[in-house]
Amino acid sequence: MKDSYSLICKHSEPYSILFYHQLFLKHPFVRALFPDELTHQTSVFRQTIDVLVENIAELARMRPTLATLARQHVQYGVDTYQYAIVGAVLIDTFAEILESRFTSEARKAWEALYEETAAIMISESSTGH
Repeated sequence: MKDSYSLICKHSEPYSILFYHQLFLKHPFVRALFPDELTHQTSVFRQTIDVLVENIAELARMRPTLATLARQHVQYGVDTYQYAIVGAVLIDTFAEILESRFTSEARKAWEALYEETAAIMISESSTGH
């Protein structure tokens, strides 16, 4: 996972910009959840992925941070079903960037990381902590 992320981060265009472009192209209704200017958003998104990758072996330790993030997402109007949309677009963006270097093992690892992260956030957003 860390190897694939390193390659993704070396891409000529930041993946977070490509991700939001693809997200809005495939699911235009989510555009209303974001500010017009995305520079800060793309940076924060990338920093969040950075932290998740750095802490992959200890995701449980990230639960308080993810709980805070989940509550913010509720305030922004994010519905739980949208986590699956975001995950699919993120994985597809990584696959587009890496092409044949995005192996089935890398895809499975990214899907597992995203699913675990989303499960924590969905749980936290629905408990009202």
